[in-house]
Amino acid sequence: MAKETAKKKTPAKAAKATAAKKPVAKAKATKSAAAKKVTAKSVAKKEMNDYSGPYDPNLTFDDFSKEFILKLMQVWQYAWLHMTEAWYDAVKEKVDKETADVCETAAWCRIGERVNPRFAKVANIQLNTCLDSMKCIQLPLDNTTGGLFPAQIEVINPNHIIWTIPRCRSLEFFEAKAPERIKYVCYENEKRVIERYLVNRKIKVTPLKLPPRKGPNEIACKWEAKMMDTDQWSDFKISDYKPGK
Repeated sequence: MAKETAKKKTPAKAAKATAAKKPVAKAKATKSAAAKKVTAKSVAKKEMNDYSGPYDPNLTFDDFSKEFILKLMQVWQYAWLHMTEAWYDAVKEKVDKETADVCETAAWCRIGERVNPRFAKVANIQLNTCLDSMKCIQLPLDNTTGGLFPAQIEVINPNHIIWTIPRCRSLEFFEAKAPERIKYVCYENEKRVIERYLVNRKIKVTPLKLPPRKGPNEIACKWEAKMMDTDQWSDFKISDYKPGK
């Protein structure tokens, strides 16, 4: 008996069979993609509100929540100011108060000149007006946006600003523990440091109200900033400094 010849599919039947398989393939691909998404979600780290869990050798600040980073910033602020007070006391103890004073001003001026322009750069601040420069003193650790030196701003125009510091943590510390420091810090140091913290050399900074104050409910200080045509920075060199200058 002759072998039965295998039946060949007609072109129409072959196309129909291929079409029937397509939805199955598509369904499998969709299921696979969904599974990958679930896997990616399951391995993604959850933002931490503290660091009470196990030690993470690959830790980055991205692992922490915004709330926790803000808490950390408060500790950084404390460390920043405490560090400056610690080295001031060390110089005063090893040498004398006058040397500690002028070293402090030199250090703060250097920080303002070298660091604050970086805040302007990273924040894309153009520094065309006094108001632009006021942004620069909102960003450092010793800023005007938190509880250390909160500022109340009066904008006369973009190039004429008056700001009040109702409460100054440094002044409160000096009033309680080191009243002899108020005169130098507020009258000799602060103007030069603020000039550099504002970054723009053409801004003239003028104190309108400085300590001492009559009581804790009185404002700490009040300042004016005006844009001028020439360099307004007060020079400061330790070698040239004389008390009362």
